[in-house]
Amino acid sequence: MTTPQTQTPSALPAPTWLLRTLGQAEVLVNGAAVVWPARSAGELLWYLHAHPDGRYRHDLLRDLWDLDDTPAALNRFRVALHRLRHALGHPDAVSERGGRYALHPDLLAASDTATLHDALRGARQAAPPREREELLRRALASADGEYLPHLSGEWVQAARQAHRAAVVEAHLTLARLHCDAHECPLAAQELVRAAATDPLIGEDHHQRLMACLATTRGRYAATEHYRRYRAFLAAEIGDTPMADTVAFAERLKGGELPCVDTPFRPAGSRD
Repeated sequence: MTTPQTQTPSALPAPTWLLRTLGQAEVLVNGAAVVWPARSAGELLWYLHAHPDGRYRHDLLRDLWDLDDTPAALNRFRVALHRLRHALGHPDAVSERGGRYALHPDLLAASDTATLHDALRGARQAAPPREREELLRRALASADGEYLPHLSGEWVQAARQAHRAAVVEAHLTLARLHCDAHECPLAAQELVRAAATDPLIGEDHHQRLMACLATTRGRYAATEHYRRYRAFLAAEIGDTPMADTVAFAERLKGGELPCVDTPFRPAGSRD
C-alpha cells in the first residue's frame, strides 16, 4: 500500500480563516464562506477540528466513514483531503506528521471554541473578580449553541460534551462571582443558564439556584424550579432528588430565605 508523503511547509502566505462551530457550522476564508465541493471534505474538517492533536488515517476512516484502511478507502481519503486543502486556500491547512493528520494551528486558533477555552483559562488565572467576570463574559459571547449541531457520531458527541462542560463552568463561575458580590438577580440568571445547558449539573448548584430564586422572586419560583428538576430526573434517568435537596425545598416552601442573614451553603455541604 502506498503511503502518502509528509506535507512539506509551503512558502505561500496563509489566508485569514474563521471557523464557527457553536450553534452553526461555517468556515470563512478571507471573509468569504466556503462552499464545500463534496460532503466528505467538510466532514474531514470538522473531524480534525474535534481532534486538535491529530488522528491517524485508520482511525479517521473508521470514525468518519466506517471504512477499513483499504486502497479504495485511501483513495476516498486522498480526494477529500485534496478538496479540503483547496477549499481552505492553503496546502498546509492540513498537515501530516508521523502518520497523524491535523489542522494548521492558525486554523484551530481561528475557531469560536478556541476563543471560549482561551478566555476560560484566562479567567481561572485572573485574580480581580471584575477581570475574571470580563473574561468569562468574553468566553460566553463566543458560545451560542451546541457544537456542530448538524453532525452525529461518537466522535462528535465526545467533543460536544467537552465544550458544553466549558460553557457550564463559565456560567457557574460567573454565578459565584455575582453571589459573592451580593448581585442575586445576576447570580440567578447565570445559574438558570447553566442548568439549561446541562440539567444534570450537581444538585448543590440546583440548591443554589433555588436559594437565588427564593431571594429574588419568592418561594413560588424556587418551588417551581424544584418541581421541574424533580420531574426531569424522574423522566430522564429514573431517579429522585437527594434527601438534602428535598428537605431544602420544603424549607423554602415554608418561607425560609437562606441568603438573607448568612451566605448560602448547599444543604449537606462542608464548604
